[in-house]
Amino acid sequence: MTNDVKVLKLTTGEEVLARVSEENNNLITLNKPMTLQAVPTNQAGQMGFALVPWLMSGKGETITISTDHVIARDDPQATTEKNYLANVTGLSL
Repeated sequence: MTNDVKVLKLTTGEEVLARVSEENNNLITLNKPMTLQAVPTNQAGQMGFALVPWLMSGKGETITISTDHVIARDDPQATTEKNYLANVTGLSL
């Protein structure tokens, strides 16, 4: 699973999108974890989503969490993965 992009649902209810670089001994290492946040898209109040860093005040490069806090994991939708990779690499895909 090295550097695969995954969606993790945490026990807190958060959905985290990240590259999973390592998993062992009940720990999982996430590279550049992000989450989707609802944002207004126009003055009429329509809402859309934006990818934002999961830990806003942290460096956000590599974070290790306990697998006990992960209740589900899945592969992201193709467009979500593409947007995530473009966001963390700065490259348009």
